[in-house]
Amino acid sequence: MPLGLIEKLRHHARQTPDRIAIRQIIPGNRLSVSWRDLGALVNVLAGAFSDALPPGAILMLCSANRAEFTAAYLAALAANMTIFPIAPDIAEPELNSAARRCGAAAMLAIGQPALPVGMSWSKRSVLSPCAADAALFTVPTWPVNRADGAALLLLSSGTTGRPKIVRREGASLDAVSANMVNAIQFTPDDHVLAAVPLCHSYGMEHGLLCPIWAGSCAHMYERFDLPAAMGELTGNAVTIFPGVPFMFETLCGAGRRPARPFSLRRAYSAGGPLPRTLFEAFADQFGIVISQLYGASEIGSVTFNDPQINPFDPASVGRPMDGVAVRILNMQSPEDIDQTLPIGAEGHVAIAAPSMLSGYLDGEPPPLVGGYFPTGDLGRLDASGALTITGRIKLLIDVAGRKVNPLEVEEVICDHESVGECVVLAAAVSPTLNRLKAIITPATPGTTPDAGALRDFCKSRLSAYKVPRLFEVRESLPRSPAGKILRQSLGS
Repeated sequence: MPLGLIEKLRHHARQTPDRIAIRQIIPGNRLSVSWRDLGALVNVLAGAFSDALPPGAILMLCSANRAEFTAAYLAALAANMTIFPIAPDIAEPELNSAARRCGAAAMLAIGQPALPVGMSWSKRSVLSPCAADAALFTVPTWPVNRADGAALLLLSSGTTGRPKIVRREGASLDAVSANMVNAIQFTPDDHVLAAVPLCHSYGMEHGLLCPIWAGSCAHMYERFDLPAAMGELTGNAVTIFPGVPFMFETLCGAGRRPARPFSLRRAYSAGGPLPRTLFEAFADQFGIVISQLYGASEIGSVTFNDPQINPFDPASVGRPMDGVAVRILNMQSPEDIDQTLPIGAEGHVAIAAPSMLSGYLDGEPPPLVGGYFPTGDLGRLDASGALTITGRIKLLIDVAGRKVNPLEVEEVICDHESVGECVVLAAAVSPTLNRLKAIITPATPGTTPDAGALRDFCKSRLSAYKVPRLFEVRESLPRSPAGKILRQSLGS
C-alpha cells in the first residue's frame, strides 16, 4: 500500500498542478517548482532508483536544502526504499562509518563536489534527471543491506561514544505528518520558511513532510542566511517559520522591524530552550508570539504549544499531538511505567507516539519502558496536560540546534598522542548559542598540547560543529572517591 505521503503528493499534482510547491531562494539558483513538476520528477527518480539499485535498498542522501532534496527523498520512499539523509558537512570518517553500519547500497550527493567519499564507492554516475550537479555513488566496498518497505534512517547523537542510527517506518512518517499539520494548522495557502537543515529530523518534518502533506509551499535556501531570511519574513512571503532559538536571536539582533501588514502567522522553536527574554524581544520586534515544539529523532515531533489555546505558557513545549502520550517517570524507579509522578512534579519524560522509531540499526532494540521511549529530558506536566522541559539527564550539548555527544568528541581527542584525558563541555556564547570547550590533560606531564594541532586533528575526523572552539590544559581533572570525573565541577 503506498505511503499516505506519496498519495498526498500525487493528489496535489492532480488537483492543483500549477500551484507552486517549492520556491528555491538560493542566490544564483532561484527556481519555482509546481506540484505537477515535483510529482513528475519524483516519478522519474523513483524509476531511476529502481533501475540502479536492488529492491529495498538503503539510499544515503547528501544535499543542502534544495528542491532536489525533496524530490529525491520522496522518490526513494515511492520506490519502496529506505532514505538516509546526511549533513553536507559530515566528516569522512563519520560518513564511511554510517554507510558501512547501515549497509547503504548508494549515496546521492547533490551540489557537493567536495564531498569526501574516498574509495568507499566503486562507481560514480551523474544523475541528470535529478540535477546537473547530482552524483550517484554505487557499488560500495561493504555488504549491502535490504530493508522491507519504505522507511527513514536518521543519525542520532545517542548517549555513548558512538552515534546511533534510528529507523522509522513509513507509517511513522505518515503519522507525524498528519499530526503536525493538524496541530500547527498548515493549509494549502501557507508558505513555509524551510531554514532548518532538511537532513535533520526537525527540519525534515517541518520543511518537507508538513508542506507535502498539507499542500503548502516550502521556501528553501541552502543554509540559514540572515538577509535572505529577513527578506522572506519582512516581504510578506512566508506565513509559517519553524526555527531554532539561535535563528530567532539572530533575527532580533538585526534590529529591523517588518512593515505592516505582516504575513507571518506561526513562528515556533525547537532544538533547545527558548529564553523568556528572546520570546519577549521577538514579540516586541515582529509582533509574533514564538511558540515551542518538542520532539526527537527517535519519536518525531510530539507536542506543540499553541498560543491560541489557553492557558498559554511561553516556557512550555505544549500539549501532546493526536495519539501521543506523555508520562513523567520517577527518577528513583525509572523502569516502572506505573510509578509516574503527579502533576507539577519533575521527572524523566517518556513518550509513546505513532511516529516512534521501530528500532536502532546494529540490532539494538529501542530502550522502551512499557511502550514508552525515555527521552533523557527532565520535565513536568501541568493540569492542562502541557509539558515543560526543565533539563537533561543525558550529556548532549546543543550547538545552534544540532546535538553533540561530548563522549564522541572526547574519544577522538583522546586518540591524539599528546592528550591524556579529556572532558568536553558547553561554552555559552549567548543565551541561545553554545560552542564546545575541551578541557584536557597532557599525555606527558609538564608538556602543553598544541591547540591548533588538536583542532586540525578533530577537523579530520569530526564534522565542523563538533570541533571544540576552546582547548584548556590542566594538570589533572577532578574525580569522585570512586574515580569518576566530576563534569559538573569543571564549569563551562
